Amino acid sequence: MKESGILLHISSLPTTFGIGDLGPAAYDFADYLAKSGHTIWQILPLNICGYGNSPYNPISAFAHNPLLISPQLLLEDGLISENLLYEIPLSNQVDFPLVKKLKLPLLKQAAKNYLKLYDIHSYINTNLKWIMPYLSYLKYSQIHGDDRWYQWPEAHRRPDYTLIHGIELSDDLLESAAIQAIFEDQLHRLRDYLKKKGIRLFGDIPLYLSYESAEVWAYQELFDLDEDGRRRSLAGVPPDAFTEGGQLWGNPIYNWQRMKEEGFDLFFRRFEHALCSFDLLRLDHFIGYVNFWKIPTPDGVLPEDAKAGSWEKALPESFFEEMRARFPLQRFVAEDLGVLSEEVIKIRDELGLPGMIVLQFCFDDGIPEPWNYPYNRIIYTGTHDNNSTIGWWDALDDDSVTKKNLEAYCSTHLREFGSPSSKNIHKIMIHIATNSSCKIHIIPMQDILGVPDRMNTPGTALGNWEWRIDFNY
Repeated sequence: MKESGILLHISSLPTTFGIGDLGPAAYDFADYLAKSGHTIWQILPLNICGYGNSPYNPISAFAHNPLLISPQLLLEDGLISENLLYEIPLSNQVDFPLVKKLKLPLLKQAAKNYLKLYDIHSYINTNLKWIMPYLSYLKYSQIHGDDRWYQWPEAHRRPDYTLIHGIELSDDLLESAAIQAIFEDQLHRLRDYLKKKGIRLFGDIPLYLSYESAEVWAYQELFDLDEDGRRRSLAGVPPDAFTEGGQLWGNPIYNWQRMKEEGFDLFFRRFEHALCSFDLLRLDHFIGYVNFWKIPTPDGVLPEDAKAGSWEKALPESFFEEMRARFPLQRFVAEDLGVLSEEVIKIRDELGLPGMIVLQFCFDDGIPEPWNYPYNRIIYTGTHDNNSTIGWWDALDDDSVTKKNLEAYCSTHLREFGSPSSKNIHKIMIHIATNSSCKIHIIPMQDILGVPDRMNTPGTALGNWEWRIDFNY
């Protein structure tokens, strides 16, 4: 049975609070999906964002982004009063500084009221293994101000069990825990509603963590760091046709051997935590679980690009053997875009994980035959890392091979659409994806709407993740 879905992050939903959230707009979108015959809603990671507001650079592997909490639901649940609500004129961009300025005080008040009504210690005890490192990291971040964790005094820079689990839970830390409890409650209520509508929530888990994250601080031995906490190497991807210098992400690389000795516990706790909220889970940068691009930092000097990197082997046999024993693999999807080695393909197919096909790439090297694509794939017109289909088309040179291939395809197979142009290219690509042989097709909301906006430009740190729907759909 074939399925369809839409890719739209929670932050992109239309609200009057400056950013999309888990409230009424999310339920309205669920209704829209059901009425349109879709059975999947794909979103981006929900973690607290690090530098550049990127959900793929999380400062916690577990804690959720408070900015996505719905003020309207807080009001309905009696956690805030109506006079605390604010309004930001609806636009197609998230103004993150403004949203934080207006929303964080509201969330703080909601957390104070939550603590009066509910036993937060029960929530903390249930989530002890991840929330205590997170709360400890918050506490020492407050103590040391603008200093990064690797600049903290030795007593706090290298934590141990006693330091993390022995912290005094001040009112501020209890409020931070309450905010996480509120988020999970709102998320699970939305997921229950989606289930009633026959819609699966498709989440995403980043491979890497921010250097300035709670887990990198708490479990330094699991990462390629020196004795002072400095990165010996950085994550990224090699140069390709789109990025001459490759992509230098800056995340610390994992110490895979130490991860194995720990039973890959951090990874699998992340998976377990995510699967409590999602029906499907995309393993971002799946390639990195098999082999990864390692960029050295000689003498602690950060390189300017990713050119000096090399492919290194992870421990895929041990990792995926344990993963197979612990999880239902049918709930995972491999984000297998990039340089695919034979080993990556072999492991993906042995596990039976659906891979991804991005239609925008399929016309670069010839005229594709989407009716012959593997069934066990999810096909997209584009992803959050691609330009929208209209933006992509407009950016192509008129004499580019890609345009000529697509024009030839249309003249042979899609004559009813006429010649591809900015006015119809999104409809053409949606039609091709919908009628491919892949078992699932997912379309970014920008292509459904036929707008030229994009969510993210890989290789750029700032100005991303801001797009929103600014009108009724």
